[in-house]
Amino acid sequence: MDNDQIVDALELLVKLWDLHGVNEFKSKNLAFAARGLDKFPGLISSLSEAELVAIPGVGKVVVQIVKDVATSGTCPDLEQIIEQTPPGLLTLLKIKGLGPKKVRTIWQELQITEIDDLLAACEDGRLANLKGFGGAVVESVTLNIHFIKSNSSKLRINKAQDLADEIAQELSAYFNKVTIAGELRRHCEVINSLVFLVKTDDLFGASGLLQSVDMLEEDLKESSPFTWRGFAKGHLIPIEIHFASSAEFVTKLFSLSASADHLAQVNYYERFDGKDISDEKVIYDSQKMPFIVPEMREGLQEFDWYVKHGDKALIQHADLRGCLHNHSTYSDGKNTLAEMAEACRALGLSYFGIADHSKYAAYAGGLKEEDVIRQHEEIDQLNAQWSDFKVLKGIEADILPDGSLDYDASVLSSFDYVVASVHAGLNMDLEKAMPRVMKAIENPYTSILGHPTGRLLLARPGFPLHMSKILDACKANGVSIELNASPYRLDLDWRHIYEAMDKGVFVSINPDAHAIAGLQDMEWGVKVGRKGGLLKELTLNALSLADIKTFFAKS
Repeated sequence: MDNDQIVDALELLVKLWDLHGVNEFKSKNLAFAARGLDKFPGLISSLSEAELVAIPGVGKVVVQIVKDVATSGTCPDLEQIIEQTPPGLLTLLKIKGLGPKKVRTIWQELQITEIDDLLAACEDGRLANLKGFGGAVVESVTLNIHFIKSNSSKLRINKAQDLADEIAQELSAYFNKVTIAGELRRHCEVINSLVFLVKTDDLFGASGLLQSVDMLEEDLKESSPFTWRGFAKGHLIPIEIHFASSAEFVTKLFSLSASADHLAQVNYYERFDGKDISDEKVIYDSQKMPFIVPEMREGLQEFDWYVKHGDKALIQHADLRGCLHNHSTYSDGKNTLAEMAEACRALGLSYFGIADHSKYAAYAGGLKEEDVIRQHEEIDQLNAQWSDFKVLKGIEADILPDGSLDYDASVLSSFDYVVASVHAGLNMDLEKAMPRVMKAIENPYTSILGHPTGRLLLARPGFPLHMSKILDACKANGVSIELNASPYRLDLDWRHIYEAMDKGVFVSINPDAHAIAGLQDMEWGVKVGRKGGLLKELTLNALSLADIKTFFAKS
């Protein structure tokens, strides 16, 4: 069990205790323990009882629960209360704005345990009649139910990759060549289905072999002789496994990995469907078209992009020279500043930028002015130790409702750079969002606009922005726009990177890492950045230390 899985299980138990209205004292203690464990940088499952109790928040009352969950992923308390809980309530607990107590009210007062029944109660007025449920709450619940229902069978790119790798490993026991195709090969941020291509000389018998794969469940109505369709146990995302002979493997892979619009643009069905070709380049070369990498084959602007930028290099992970927008134990991170910097240095990077939360984000341990001074002193000490690596003094400053940042100029001027981000009041329309964000971009101390729309993939849509005007403002004010590389965000949306490249706006691939492991999320940022045509020369953290200092100085 990794730490996140342990904390998730403990938080679920807290919610279920609160849902059933039992053991309030123990529930609060376990909630404190979960918070403490969430910040613990080591491996929780390896700790002894004495080491667990030493973690802030983990007391003797709940230590056995923590030990059980760390060992097996569950505990008697969790198993017992799940048995007492209608399964549909677990889905209701995921609805934004509905805490355990509100769900309990819905359950007890309306006898509702399923999401479709709750939607009906929103629409016929029953929910609004409950105490504590006004029009705004009902509207929010309705929107979030529709959002959950529309995304229930989708996966974020990182989860999809994990599941696809597991399935591919299983398939490799039966077939010599298994390739992941579809949206995942195109590095889409949200995956609607997992698509595989298997090479086989027995096209009619291949599907029968999959009956031996325990994790797969076939949908017989949707399957055909050359395509297996179904699901993986415990997952809702549709799965397709296509079979191809050696002769048509390349063309089949191409057709399964490009959008319908891209296939039309390259005349695929008229000229190449079912043909035996040696390489995908043949499809482009034979028509004197530029080669388009798989991730860009969306039928949008890839060919126009090539006309403008085709002689320039797309960003690659190896091009990254530094890592910006990271958090430490100074705010809500799990690792110390020194540990995060050392981990970044071990990756072979030249610089590490710390951007802990600012004072407005009190919920995340935001830094007060005296904390900033203390952190800067530690950074100076660390930088004195290294000649080949530099820690940059940054901050993730909150963009307040009026567009100002939450430190005065004397504090902002002490940083090497400032990431300006919206964290509160996200429920904005365009008329509120645009002046708020534009004012922050125009602040002379802003260096990077952080996660521009505030979206959380499959959980929360972002607030609206007129992105063309935002990019114009970034260019005019010497501000980079962030591609937040957390697979939960991937914000800036890749579709706007085309315009950012045209306008010459630097994009910063930032992991928003709250622990050492989070530094690896830059991989997802690179994948999705390439999808939108992100150039190496306009990737902020592909700049050398000297050049990025010049950029931050706005000289």
